[in-house]
Amino acid sequence: MSNDPFVVLGLDETASDEMVREAYIAAIRISPPDRDPEGFRRARDAYEQLRDPEKRLDLRLFGPAPLPDLVALAETFPEERRHVGPDLWLNVLREPRR
Repeated sequence: MSNDPFVVLGLDETASDEMVREAYIAAIRISPPDRDPEGFRRARDAYEQLRDPEKRLDLRLFGPAPLPDLVALAETFPEERRHVGPDLWLNVLREPRR
């Protein structure tokens, strides 16, 4: 599943505000909150991002975030593995190139 709002709503990056609204309405008809809450949430989040001109410009310039929920991902690691000191990085830098 893509986290790109343009893909979620099936739109081109040059879509007008009216096209974004129509795509959102079509998406929530397909995924109403009582039958498909996850699909509804994805459509709503995509619409919220595309509705805001600054967020839409960021998406067009930089694309969607590769890891949108980095904090939740980091919390899946055990506490002792979350913090890595500089020694590991220094060892990587000291290794001879092949």
